Amino acid sequence: MGAIDRTRPVVIIGAGMAGLTMALELARRDRPCIVVERAPRLEEVGAGLQLSPNALRVLARLGDLNDLKARGTVAETVTLHAARTGRPIASVPVSSADGTPYLSIHRADLQSWLARTAAASSRIDLRLGRDIGVVARDGGDLRVEAISPDGTEILQTTLVIAADGVNSPTAQRLGLEGPAATGALAWRGRVTGGPMPAGGIEAWLGPRRHAVAYPIAGGRETNLVLIEPASGSVDPADLPARFSKWDRRLGAMIAAVGAFTAWPLKAVPGARPWRHLGDRLILIGDAAHAMLPYAAQGAAMAIEDAAVLANHLDRAADLSNALRAYETERRPRIDKVRSRVGFHRFVYHLPFPLSLGRNAVLASRSAASLAGDLAWLYDWRPPKD
Repeated sequence: MGAIDRTRPVVIIGAGMAGLTMALELARRDRPCIVVERAPRLEEVGAGLQLSPNALRVLARLGDLNDLKARGTVAETVTLHAARTGRPIASVPVSSADGTPYLSIHRADLQSWLARTAAASSRIDLRLGRDIGVVARDGGDLRVEAISPDGTEILQTTLVIAADGVNSPTAQRLGLEGPAATGALAWRGRVTGGPMPAGGIEAWLGPRRHAVAYPIAGGRETNLVLIEPASGSVDPADLPARFSKWDRRLGAMIAAVGAFTAWPLKAVPGARPWRHLGDRLILIGDAAHAMLPYAAQGAAMAIEDAAVLANHLDRAADLSNALRAYETERRPRIDKVRSRVGFHRFVYHLPFPLSLGRNAVLASRSAASLAGDLAWLYDWRPPKD
């Protein structure tokens, strides 16, 4: 069955949101780990993201939440607008009754906060500039090759946690079906010193397309995301024309973006297995369940994964029981979030005149009713120690 040896380092593949949160969750339980990252340095790359209260409850016990909040912007609501007129349809409360905020932040600012917090821990060994080669059973252990320009290190461990993203090389080595194109494309850009969102997080809903804008970098910049079918032009110069009949305020933000980057949106098959190599390797975060961003829960689900997995590793007598209990707990929630993502994708992109019915229904509902729709998601709390 594989008794859990809590003195030997766990090997974590990937130093992104999932990997660093996993390392910090293990460290707070006095469990050592080695984080192996292929990048030679943790650079400021990526785009903005949203951290709902369910994710921030985990991060609050790992480091200085006030420092993290200073890097982002606290939002009280998500305001939905009609695409053409810009008229507000509904304002959805996203803050939590227990005081846990909803934060918009640049991915690099979150990663640097996690990395700095991890660097302060003697239980976390972060090794950059190393590709993972063969991962194979070696008796009761796993033998992991960590390849760098200086040679190959051999790491012996009882458990590997693969947190290496939607295009997970670990999943490829295991022969798993790769991520699938979803038919959607995200254009991501940043506005500095130009038109800003009127307040909090804003979204514009239109036929086959929608747009999202929210502050990042402590409110000094705006992250703007335009999501549309992947079948259109991939020349960013064509974007203003495709959104020319939308809200003028959105148009001004589009014009103020210095450069847009196109991101084809992929999703991992819902049936992807997470446990491998005799329950000595497990996938978490996007490597396990990458999904479309329509519920803004990609990073949050990865952060939740780390808290739940660390809890089961701490409590179970052996690895098989720990990983089985983890999957039993996590799969229903991931599936429910996937279902919500599909619902948002359908509702956000309704064509005229169906959109009129959507708008009327949303406008008729109270703030408390709208918040109640997402209480199951945002009110989640990490396992108690």
